[in-house]
Amino acid sequence: MNQISQYMFNIYHYLLNLRDTLEYTIDREHAKNLYDQRKMVLTKGIEEGSALGNFFKNNKEQGDKIIKNLKEFVEEVYGDTSTVLVVTGDKIRVDHTQNQKIYEYITGLSEQIRDILYGYINYARQQNQLEDIIVKLLAEDDRLYRSVLAMLVMRDFEKSFFEFQKVMGEAGGKQTPQSNFIVQNEIMKMAGQLRFSKQHHHTTETQTLELLDKVDAVIEMTEGRRDRKDNKSFKDIFDELNKELAANVARVEPSWKETFNNAFKDMMESQNKGNPQA
Repeated sequence: MNQISQYMFNIYHYLLNLRDTLEYTIDREHAKNLYDQRKMVLTKGIEEGSALGNFFKNNKEQGDKIIKNLKEFVEEVYGDTSTVLVVTGDKIRVDHTQNQKIYEYITGLSEQIRDILYGYINYARQQNQLEDIIVKLLAEDDRLYRSVLAMLVMRDFEKSFFEFQKVMGEAGGKQTPQSNFIVQNEIMKMAGQLRFSKQHHHTTETQTLELLDKVDAVIEMTEGRRDRKDNKSFKDIFDELNKELAANVARVEPSWKETFNNAFKDMMESQNKGNPQA
């Protein structure tokens, strides 16, 4: 692996830990040791001397804004005073009422880091130093990330939508402060995040793109902008979509994992041969 590829892999490793923060929105036990590793990568990975830190130093105007946002994210989500993730013994307690905050940070910050990576892709191509392993890794990550984000956000979107319907039903179909809050602070924000992610995709794989189109179609149904097909109930529509999203993640993850492991192995071998990172 050449120096530019090693440099990109280090930045990608930061992006990967950003993406994996989405895991905390899943209602299950989360171990402190993994949390500590992620926190270290996300904190150290923007310091001067790191791949991203060097990029920020050399691109002050763009870098200052991104690093400010990243520091805010780390403090808000991983910081000692965070109310989103709280260390309790050897476990992490997650306040799932703040899942929205995680989605908001990750959808925005991931695209900023990804844009930096694609800038290096173009540079490496111009220098005739672009290596297939990096191209493949970013391509497979893109479809996996979009699929994971859609799967997780749609689960919370569904909960908020049914809560909205319940509140509206109890109010005889009239808007209330509670129903307005759910729409403005939950439903509209999650719909915006899913659409933002879809608009910024880099994947050309038809199966994943068709599924992202379906996510958008379901959102339009909840907004009353599209009729439900075959007059299905919203429960059936969400059940079908959630099943397809989970299946797509299970389909694309193994090839991403194999590519990542191969890239990591190449990186370590290159460093051991005395080809240090840029």
